[in-house]
Amino acid sequence: MVQIFGHSVRVQVVLLALIEALTVYGAIFVLATLVVHSPYGPSGLTSAAALPAALTVVMMLALGIYEPEARADMATMTERLGVACVLGAGLGFGIVYVFGDIWVSPLYAIACASFSYGAVTVARTVFGRVLRYVPLQRRILVIGEGSDAAMVRAVAQEGTGGGRIVGAVASADAGAGLLERATAMDVTEIVVADRGAPLPVTALLDCKAAGIRILDAMDFGEMETDKVDLENLYPARFVFSRNAGYAPWSMWAKRFLDVAISGTALAILSPVLLAAALAVRLDSPGGVFYRQVRTGLNGAPYEIVKFRSMRSDAEAAGAPQWAQEHDPRITRVGRFLRQTRIDELPQLLNILRGEMSLVGPRPERPFFVAQLEERMPFYSERHRVKPGLTGWAQIKYRYGATEEDAREKLRYDLYYVKNFNVLLDIFIMMRTVRVVLWPDGVH
Repeated sequence: MVQIFGHSVRVQVVLLALIEALTVYGAIFVLATLVVHSPYGPSGLTSAAALPAALTVVMMLALGIYEPEARADMATMTERLGVACVLGAGLGFGIVYVFGDIWVSPLYAIACASFSYGAVTVARTVFGRVLRYVPLQRRILVIGEGSDAAMVRAVAQEGTGGGRIVGAVASADAGAGLLERATAMDVTEIVVADRGAPLPVTALLDCKAAGIRILDAMDFGEMETDKVDLENLYPARFVFSRNAGYAPWSMWAKRFLDVAISGTALAILSPVLLAAALAVRLDSPGGVFYRQVRTGLNGAPYEIVKFRSMRSDAEAAGAPQWAQEHDPRITRVGRFLRQTRIDELPQLLNILRGEMSLVGPRPERPFFVAQLEERMPFYSERHRVKPGLTGWAQIKYRYGATEEDAREKLRYDLYYVKNFNVLLDIFIMMRTVRVVLWPDGVH
């Protein structure tokens, strides 16, 4: 595992991304050498090929091609890879033409996308077979027995980090000969699962000095699942977490991205906003916008702005209600606006005003916040950062409208609060593209 975007990523995935980036560039290079009638010649086209190649890989990342479900399902991978290659080549050569004044014919761009698609498919197939013979898998030794070790095993099976538990040692037996035992089993990581037993400090430090990674059970769980263990969480996990996201320079960078991207998006998407406003107005009686008080940074209330997607009498009974996945109160236009997330776009105004951020936990109503804070530990900690238009929970968890769904999303929100930074925000914004284009799992 390596640390990228503020969280752990499998070495195999990093290697695959690098190989595919080189593969895409190589495909465009080879194709350029075959375009003998190009007025720019192969050198001119290949010098402009770097941006389309880079954007293709970025789009692959944004569309979730490196996620486990896409790697395991050929149909999903094929569909998303095709979109990524077309968008990467189209946007890349378009930018090259606008800013570099190098004309590339649409036919050549399509050929590059097709060539890249075939090359990446072959590279991914070969890479998958080579992995069977290359020892890249993490080998884990667990210190502890009983329920603690069982929890670590369950997390290893649930997680996507590619780790395999190769053995377990009782805490009482972990002192003498731990390094020799770990070396004999070719262990790359040791997870200390028994928090109640005395630590074999000397033996663990010997292993650490030998290059073996040492983790406690909670760090291991967060690394494997990208969420916190809510039931075993304690305050020190927040107090002593190493997160540069709270540094002044990082907060300024986050705010700069918020203002720059939201302002640009409002200008570019103004025709979409006008069309959506007209559709809402014609579809059902009531106002175009929906305003509601939400809980923001440090628990401060603010008024959120969205396009109205429900009937104007949605809460005629007077009591707040959870929104359901197939809520009958949603209008015809509102259902489309929700599926495409167009109903969320007016919140760009909240972002410009500084009440929200592009990325953060989704804002909740004070009525529900009061209930959830009573029933869920550390729920108020999600208000340590500004609420967001999109977030870690939104790209990692399916649509949910129950208290148990709120609990599961809290695990992801608290992971974000502990680990957020500007690079992780950029990654989340990229992955939101996948949620919008394929709204089949997370919202």
